[in-house]
Amino acid sequence: MSGAEKTVWSALASGYSGLADLSVPSLLLAALLIRPGGRIAIVAPATWRSRDYGDVIRYLLLRCFTLEYVVEDTQPGWFSDALVRTHLIVARRLSAQAVARKLEDRTEWGSASWVSIAPEAADERSLVGVAFVGKAPEAQFAEWLHGGAATARRGILARRFPPHEEWLSLKAKASRRSWLQTLEGSAGDLPLFSGTNPSPVPAIPEAVRDLVAGAPLSSLKTLGESGIQVGQGLRTGCNRFFYVDASGAAGGGMVRIKVSAAYQGREISVPAAALRPVLRKQSELPLIARGVLPAGRVLDLRRWALPEDMDIVALAEATYHQCGELLPQVMPADLAAYVRLAAQTPLDEAEGGKRAPELSAVRTNARAHREGAATPRFWYMLPDFMPRHIPAALVPRIVSDAPRVECNLEEPILIDANFSTFWADRTWPRFALKALLNSAWCQLLMEALGTPMGGGALKLEAAHLKQLPVPALPVEARRALDDASRAHARGQASALEDIDAIVLGAVLGRPAAADHVRAMKDRAERLRRSRLRTAA
Repeated sequence: MSGAEKTVWSALASGYSGLADLSVPSLLLAALLIRPGGRIAIVAPATWRSRDYGDVIRYLLLRCFTLEYVVEDTQPGWFSDALVRTHLIVARRLSAQAVARKLEDRTEWGSASWVSIAPEAADERSLVGVAFVGKAPEAQFAEWLHGGAATARRGILARRFPPHEEWLSLKAKASRRSWLQTLEGSAGDLPLFSGTNPSPVPAIPEAVRDLVAGAPLSSLKTLGESGIQVGQGLRTGCNRFFYVDASGAAGGGMVRIKVSAAYQGREISVPAAALRPVLRKQSELPLIARGVLPAGRVLDLRRWALPEDMDIVALAEATYHQCGELLPQVMPADLAAYVRLAAQTPLDEAEGGKRAPELSAVRTNARAHREGAATPRFWYMLPDFMPRHIPAALVPRIVSDAPRVECNLEEPILIDANFSTFWADRTWPRFALKALLNSAWCQLLMEALGTPMGGGALKLEAAHLKQLPVPALPVEARRALDDASRAHARGQASALEDIDAIVLGAVLGRPAAADHVRAMKDRAERLRRSRLRTAA
């Protein structure tokens, strides 16, 4: 291998994310062994299309192969113990001359098929034994696919999967990646980013495209382009130390709390100002929906120090003043005893028997005093909270049923890393964010963009949600969404229709018909049912 073909493989091999799982280098190595004209047939995690680190595989299959078939399992799946769903990918290796041509310059793309196989297609001997009843059901299945899948087969659904549309989707998503710029030209050179199209339309997931065929879609933007930021909630580094439960007022500005069983599950009194309410679990979401504080609290000790650390604080007094920070107070006796206990208590094997201050995500809390530049911090002081920790809205990162976005309380509380989080400026009221993200359009997109897990849950990371295309909505429309969402919270069921009318009307560029809304809801339900172990 030499020349342009070698450049392609080298760029992909050296450019893929260090966060990738082993499926990425494994597939790269397997693909490299295929001679021109030969075929690869490989079973891979479905994450090759949903996770950012899988983009190199999507590009590899488009640049170096002719993609022929993608066959996906549905619940309960081909491998019952797998944590993610699986795909069978079949593709034919291109010649060195074809690989040398950039995808941006390609004029012929061929045709591919996407095939879904449900459990009802299988019998005890074959995954397609009911759909094809002969002696060699797999051979009959292959022949059926080669013939265009013209006849209906029980439990099997085949549809077109246009490689050119896959390229447009990938280009919109990965245009800023260094390896793509190396192989296709810089982002400024791609037609997608030319002066005639400075703000490209974000990619529409393949499972949704037919529902918006013919619509202009010119108003669609990513959440970020719409002023809505996406991130992940709070990671404390040691939840067993920093997370406690409020158990009642103690008087004098003090609150009774119960600490983790890892620290004897004792009850102590701490200053109310050292506690911040936090949403930790999905089971607490109904409390938030009702405007009720959950019991969880975060120990926020940025303004308290152990008595033995006060000498360091005193030496940094001038720096505190220069940085506009208040000097920490001396911890009350109960709280100081708890912090010392945590510093001395080895945790269980899951934490390697380390003590809280020794944990990798806790050690970084400590900061040395730099005169005039930085005040000292100690291991028990969390970093300053960011907007993603106190967002306007949130959704569980692992969704067991349908994804539902909830807005934060009027006086927002901290949100744990079990949730993906959303925040924006004041032109996006929190109930408007909730309405947009719970619309039929966004619910369908979440199902299409998320990663189905082996157990039937849907993983919704910030990386998925940042790809979500939403319509550009003027301030008046956002206020209307806010009003409708508040009306729905008061029990007005028809407000959901108003929300979908606003959002889908902006997506389609025309009033959304009831049957169009229903089609989107039905598609979202179909995607949801396909990932669950049992029909719901």
